[in-house]
Amino acid sequence: MQRKMVVYLFIFLFSMGIFAGLFPYPIFSSYTNVTSKNIYDINNTFETELLVQKNAEPKILSVDWKIMDSLMEIGKEYKLVDLESGIEILVQRTGGIGHAEIETVDKNNTLLLKEVFGELSWERRPVFLLLNDNTFVCASLSGYPHGENILKNDLGGHLCLHFKNSKMHGTNLVDPSHQKAIKKAEKGRLPQE
Repeated sequence: MQRKMVVYLFIFLFSMGIFAGLFPYPIFSSYTNVTSKNIYDINNTFETELLVQKNAEPKILSVDWKIMDSLMEIGKEYKLVDLESGIEILVQRTGGIGHAEIETVDKNNTLLLKEVFGELSWERRPVFLLLNDNTFVCASLSGYPHGENILKNDLGGHLCLHFKNSKMHGTNLVDPSHQKAIKKAEKGRLPQE
């Protein structure tokens, strides 16, 4: 009985294979003659969203630190936009494990930083980090330079840039003050140009 079932199953599968070879799916479709242009259009359907959208509304995102750590490259320059003043500062990520350590890229941007903070301090300020042409990430910047200074910018140390769930140097804990500033950025809007 089992042998008979195996033979029937084999015959069934063999006949289905022949049938599928003679009548490929889809049988009655108009897409059986696909051109090279059709192939390009099909493959490009979802990739167009990777292109920079001209005149598109900017996106403001709140991104977890673990993701930002991999997105924000060390040695790359980024633009910070202060939520309250609208002042834009160019910074470079120089390191950081629990959060990003950044420095202003030059002396002019250090002057802009001093304009934002007045007196450089540990105050947490809500800022937006421009991640690409149209995407801003909510962050919190403390404006007191400390630790190692790598760039020639008259800053005298690095600054701490925190994101959602990032942690402090010494305690390795999430800082409520930074998270509060990030929440403020989440509710904020980009300054109008």
